[in-house]
Amino acid sequence: MDDDQFLRLIADPSARLLSYRDVVPAYYDRVTPEYRAQWGDSFHLPLQTDLQPPEQAILGAEQLIFLQGNLGPWMHILDVGCGVGGPALNLAEMSGARITGVNLVERQVQIARERAAARGLSDRVSFEVTDAMALPFPDAFFEVVVVFESGCYMPDKARFYRECARVLRPEGRFLGIDWMAREGLSREDREAYIEPICRIHGIGDLIDLGQLRRHLEEAGLEVERCDDVTAWTGLLHAPDPSALEQARARAFGTSPVDGLLEPPAWVLLGGVALRMAARAGMFIEGLWVASKR
Repeated sequence: MDDDQFLRLIADPSARLLSYRDVVPAYYDRVTPEYRAQWGDSFHLPLQTDLQPPEQAILGAEQLIFLQGNLGPWMHILDVGCGVGGPALNLAEMSGARITGVNLVERQVQIARERAAARGLSDRVSFEVTDAMALPFPDAFFEVVVVFESGCYMPDKARFYRECARVLRPEGRFLGIDWMAREGLSREDREAYIEPICRIHGIGDLIDLGQLRRHLEEAGLEVERCDDVTAWTGLLHAPDPSALEQARARAFGTSPVDGLLEPPAWVLLGGVALRMAARAGMFIEGLWVASKR
């Protein structure tokens, strides 16, 4: 996809939803090298809890999911939207489990396979290019399904959660962290704070915790926790607010995207959108743990 076509698609919320199979790979083809340079191979926000020292905060989400899921070597785990394999490989080492990662972005899957081989984990960790809206696995195939900030990209959230529940075995667990909107936002607030996040990152839209809980329950899952963990991410501890406001105005003014930015600037502005929305109380990081009845 050329730059002009990509920019036209991400500027239109309906187009982002309808063309997600094209938009998501086009976005990650552009930013994956910069993501790896800035954050390594786990493409999610750091979670600074009391489970690990600050320098290991990027592993915080994976450690939290490992503990909440009671993951062990007897399990087969599905990592949906696996990126370049960071969380899957780390969870495999923590738990001894067998893990299958799925991703719509072929380039990232190739990197993930190379990394699995380099870490000597190819016998237990595999990666496939597939659309998580229609998972190519039988019913009740996995003991655990995990999501690390990838469900937000799914165009039909209810259908996505049903798919995750379908491939879970009875008593299996579904755990994840994801980008969400605060409940009860006005149209103006969504346009001012949530739409910039979605536009820059190629996301169709963001749901809230209430919608998440409803989707999980309608998929036949029993929700054990469904929490706002934004305070653990560091987004609320932003640098100088005036600097963020200037960057936000540059990124999301009357002419929000007038040419494809270089990836470092593009990623930076995506971070600005997250921080501004989190500090305004409009964006949250959601955590859930659910089990199949």
